[in-house]
Amino acid sequence: MDKKCIIIDHDSKNLEILKILLEKSKKFTILSSFDNFKDSKEFLSSISVDLIFIGFTLPVFSPFNFLDSLKSNPLIVFISDQTEHAFKSFDYNTLDYIKTPLNEEKIEKIVKKLNTLNINSEENNKSHLYLKSNLKKRKVYTKDIKWVEALGDYVKVITSKSNIIVLSSLRNFEKKLPTNKFLRIHKSYIINLDKIDNITSKTVEIESSLIPISRNKKADLDKILKSN
Repeated sequence: MDKKCIIIDHDSKNLEILKILLEKSKKFTILSSFDNFKDSKEFLSSISVDLIFIGFTLPVFSPFNFLDSLKSNPLIVFISDQTEHAFKSFDYNTLDYIKTPLNEEKIEKIVKKLNTLNINSEENNKSHLYLKSNLKKRKVYTKDIKWVEALGDYVKVITSKSNIIVLSSLRNFEKKLPTNKFLRIHKSYIINLDKIDNITSKTVEIESSLIPISRNKKADLDKILKSN
């Protein structure tokens, strides 16, 4: 993760501290910094950023008027020693509202939130797949997949509607699936965790079909099911 960002803060001390902390984290690329909204808006008219850090010490007009005027919709981190604007700030694309003084712990909190957003975005992008079979691409929702079975150079995808044979290794197909919903429980099987009906020490039952569990995968399965 390397997020392009700008800093807008009239308080030069806060601005410099924030620069140092962001550079130290090595998770951000600071494209520029400003002490006013006018120059910031002009910069953003031709340059896109992932994130804007805004200090509430800025004079002249509120950050909300500035954000309303932008054509883009980057993530926002507000910085203030007051909480009076915190509620309104979350009407915008706000990642966090942090109080001064700034420190490494607060920056790490922002990084963790960004990582969570990235993971969720990746998982949402995996809500469906296009599977090539018999010279056609078929749209399959991952929630409809019961399990996936290795067949040599192919995999068989068992869904609620049909079975689809796809040219792929099981390892490569596993990468296409959302990690929080699917688990490889055997060298030849990946299952949809939401489809499990029963579990024994050696098998998982999905709609009367028994799927073997490798001994070294049983602990992984038990751990995931306990956490859900």
